Amino acid sequence: MGQTEYQSGERVPRSGDYEQVNVFGSWTGWVAELTEGESFPAGPRGFGWRPLSERPAAELRAQAAEYRRMAETARTEIALSGLLKVAGRLDERERAEREAKP
Repeated sequence: MGQTEYQSGERVPRSGDYEQVNVFGSWTGWVAELTEGESFPAGPRGFGWRPLSERPAAELRAQAAEYRRMAETARTEIALSGLLKVAGRLDERERAEREAKP
């Protein structure tokens, strides 16, 4: 299945988590929880947004582990809680994808 990419300013087709990708299609680290009908956030020219649900389970698991490693060195409670929250959301998404497969 090909990946769907949306541009900044376009309307969100369905509510969910979306990741920002650069001009090469690589993940930038930005994730946004968006609601159907709102606009995708602004970004640099050529950057876009794709549904987090399109990332493979192994990639989600690896990214969650990276956020946990980053949390170990966080210097503020806000940074620590934010990193752990994103890692938890990635874990949930990975678990859902794994359970959906036959």
